[in-house]
Amino acid sequence: MQPAGRLPVANIPAPEAAPVHQTGPAAGWEVVDQRRKDSGPHAPVSAGPTPEDRSYAEWFAWAKRGGAPASACHAAAQGAFEALSQGKDLATAVQMATAAMSRPPAQVSAGRQAYCAWFALGNIDLNIEQTRAHAFATAAVHALDAGQDARAAHAAGLAAAGIK
Repeated sequence: MQPAGRLPVANIPAPEAAPVHQTGPAAGWEVVDQRRKDSGPHAPVSAGPTPEDRSYAEWFAWAKRGGAPASACHAAAQGAFEALSQGKDLATAVQMATAAMSRPPAQVSAGRQAYCAWFALGNIDLNIEQTRAHAFATAAVHALDAGQDARAAHAAGLAAAGIK
């Protein structure tokens, strides 16, 4: 199974800038909420994977099904994204993803790496179809972000995917 055709990065809207509020003539300074990424009951909750993260994970899993190591899977996803961002078709994206597997990948955030690993586990190893594998990965990552261990994250993922 090939990744879904909804992968072009160019179609993802840019985030809107937050408005700047001035409160007086010396409003050059303001207090900005600095949220720390930590675990515990007051830790910020991740908004979850973006559509780009989900598509990237599908490309990652596409390469992983062939037995490629994680670094090659990330390179493949990046190659596919490059092709699709240039307006290439899916067949060309597959060719560019395949060719990219022989190069080292660009840096990937820890959050995206974790999401890809959980998505691939659900989709490939547990044979969960894509939509439910995304629910599995999202719940597992949220559990880890909340300070739970891998066993609890796995259980949360199974529950989110509707598997008992």
